[in-house]
Amino acid sequence: MEGSGSRHPDTDPSDVPSDRERALSYLEGLNEETMNAAWGDQRTPEERRRIVQAALILGRKLDERLAQRGEDLHPDEAQRFLMSLINDTITEFARQEGLDSEAATGFLSDVGTRDLILELNEVLEASRESGLPLDDQLRQIVGDRRERAIWSDHWSSG
Repeated sequence: MEGSGSRHPDTDPSDVPSDRERALSYLEGLNEETMNAAWGDQRTPEERRRIVQAALILGRKLDERLAQRGEDLHPDEAQRFLMSLINDTITEFARQEGLDSEAATGFLSDVGTRDLILELNEVLEASRESGLPLDDQLRQIVGDRRERAIWSDHWSSG
């Protein structure tokens, strides 16, 4: 998942871009057609930024948790791990957005928005690993949605 990268102890925190600044930067690299295909043409610029910002927070929080664990996650711990990750993401998102917990939870727990955030987190990591521009990577993932849904239905049906 997309992390924030490691920080050098001597790095001035003011030199490190905020999640909001990073989200805006990523959005500048996306074409309008790609964003419409990925998120629909009804999303406001503010909603788009929040989707990207939430994906960045989720990726960073996941990276931090995995680095702390240092071992494989046992199946009986997975649900607790994920719930804690989601709660941390909500808390950080609320703090950064100046929202109360209920408003942040409402935005992040909306099924459609949550799926977009999870998908974008996957896209950010894939773009980083492949070297493809974010716009190309997002367009590719959106183009594969139908096929992934068919396989998901196939595997979940037994």
